[in-house]
Amino acid sequence: MKILSFIYCEILKVLRSSVFWILLISFAIMPAMLSIVSYINATDVNWEPYLSDLLGSITGILVIGFSFTACWVFGREFTDKTISELLVKPVSKLYVVLSKFIVIFIWDVVLALFMFAVAIIMGLLIGLSGVTVALIMSKLLDFMIASLLIMAVSTVSALLANISKGYLAPIGFTLLIVVISNVVAQAGFAAYFPWAIPSFFFSNASLGIVSIVILAATGLIGFIGTIVWWRYAEQL
Repeated sequence: MKILSFIYCEILKVLRSSVFWILLISFAIMPAMLSIVSYINATDVNWEPYLSDLLGSITGILVIGFSFTACWVFGREFTDKTISELLVKPVSKLYVVLSKFIVIFIWDVVLALFMFAVAIIMGLLIGLSGVTVALIMSKLLDFMIASLLIMAVSTVSALLANISKGYLAPIGFTLLIVVISNVVAQAGFAAYFPWAIPSFFFSNASLGIVSIVILAATGLIGFIGTIVWWRYAEQL
């Protein structure tokens, strides 16, 4: 039960931070603006292409958002200068890392569901036709799976936040990754680049074994690497 107290503490850190609310507002504005700009004057547009196009664009935004949540949860310990307290206290470093990753996961799920809800609300306000519960649930399932894939590769940002002891390196890395992902996708190799695979999945609704292995390996590198860093952080 001790890990629950760690999780509770991390949740309080997130909720009491302005970053949580800024991200929530930002994640509401982005799909709303995309909907208005692209579909407010569109004619004969129904829900299927609307959700496919909008959610496909959102998955690219989530790469940045989820990477930021991962690097912020770990990086804030360095900027707030609380890392030394965590390292010297007689507490399980594994519990600290696991609790942070669990809170990152919860935070990311909330953001993804919130963005999907905003997309649905905007579609209703615009007055699109052809909506069905089956269509919405199908798109929600695909979108959440793509979101989970993005969460997996965002562990690399958490590792970079610890290695670089701050936010700047992982944020810069993420922006570079977004550019590379676009180039790779245009070249037809999205299925083999970890950060482009989630968008590839959403547009194709399937992944090959190679893509799955690449995703799993990338996620494990970030996750296990972060655990190892915290295990030996006092010696670094």
